[in-house]
Amino acid sequence: MNLRSIGIAGIILGILFKFLHWPGANILLLVSALLTITTLSILLITKPGPWSVQIQRPLWVFGSLALALCGVTFKLMHWPGANIELLLGMVGLASWFVVNGGRTARTA
Repeated sequence: MNLRSIGIAGIILGILFKFLHWPGANILLLVSALLTITTLSILLITKPGPWSVQIQRPLWVFGSLALALCGVTFKLMHWPGANIELLLGMVGLASWFVVNGGRTARTA
């Protein structure tokens, strides 16, 4: 069993715990999400196979995506500042799609 599978199973259990208002849901969600994101990042960096996609303006995309995901995490945890993070992240992603027209340069 690999770490990504454990992380995804932890996210599912964390969401279940969150819906049922059981203790430990916050920690389980955060640790599982960090584990999944870390393993997927390492996988994408080390193995750019024939299906890799080059993204135009990657700093803009990944910055906006990180801000939106942090906003979702803040919203799940009921922490302050979630609305502004979600708003800025989604506006950044939407403006990237408008500027690029949703196109990416494919390499094969």
